[in-house]
Amino acid sequence: MSIRTNLMNRVKLALILAVGLAAVSSPTEAQDSPAGQGKDYLAVEAREMPPESRELIHIFAPSIRHRDVKVTAGKGGSRLLTFTSDSILNGRAVRKFNQGLLERGINVYGAAYYGDFAWDRTIVDAAITITRPATGAPDTIEISEGIARDPLTNLPLMPLTVSINELTIPLKEDFGKAWKRLEIIPAVEPIAPEPKTGRYPGSKVRIVRQNDGERRQVIYAVKGDLRAVEQFFDAKLKEIHRTVIVAGDADSAASPAEVFGIKTSAQVIVLSGYSYNDKKLAYTEATLRHASDPNLSPYVEIEVAEN
Repeated sequence: MSIRTNLMNRVKLALILAVGLAAVSSPTEAQDSPAGQGKDYLAVEAREMPPESRELIHIFAPSIRHRDVKVTAGKGGSRLLTFTSDSILNGRAVRKFNQGLLERGINVYGAAYYGDFAWDRTIVDAAITITRPATGAPDTIEISEGIARDPLTNLPLMPLTVSINELTIPLKEDFGKAWKRLEIIPAVEPIAPEPKTGRYPGSKVRIVRQNDGERRQVIYAVKGDLRAVEQFFDAKLKEIHRTVIVAGDADSAASPAEVFGIKTSAQVIVLSGYSYNDKKLAYTEATLRHASDPNLSPYVEIEVAEN
């Protein structure tokens, strides 16, 4: 009888230990498994929020891994988008975030601020722009500009503010909803003087900035390869000038630049030719810009200035 009682007690003890271990191990396993593992971002559709807030989140969310996101009202009808990440956001993480946006036609131009967000922290030059192809219009895109501005100074706010594991973006209320068309290669060209180099084959005049007899400055656009455009102007400048200086090349890294009026990231090449004629300096300068934005990258902007 005592042997059977001991066996029953041992079975009960084993069951109690097994249940206890299961209760302890479950929270640990959940803790070790990071939120949203195997996904780029967490689903946020379950939250009660207006459709325009959900649309705003969907524009930016695929480019950052996060565990929480919210949209709050700001000054002058603006909105503040805040992502909370699973990890500390350093400079490398912010660069990857910007690169992910750029690959989808979202251009963040301007420095990031590392610290707490403030509605009165402005910067002289910054922009957030999204681009998309225009339906039914060749060589034309649509753009929506979205950076929020200080109502008192009209200066743009810092485009990105990073505080430990939070990233905030101040945006205009109509970002992603209000669009305007931009014709990259114009159907009708303004009248412009031909440069000494001649124009690059197939390029079209977009803007004449100056043509007063002393100085000429004309901007062209062409659908083509940056390297081919560089080689053309390099050869032409060497034909008409004794000294030719080239800064940048087709394999150089992209940097902040304005291309077709859009603040974005681009490769920039400047080719300058100089000659002395009758004790007077003659120059021709060709600046080539090739944007990283996929909706702009098929084109090269050519700016030619000369006297």
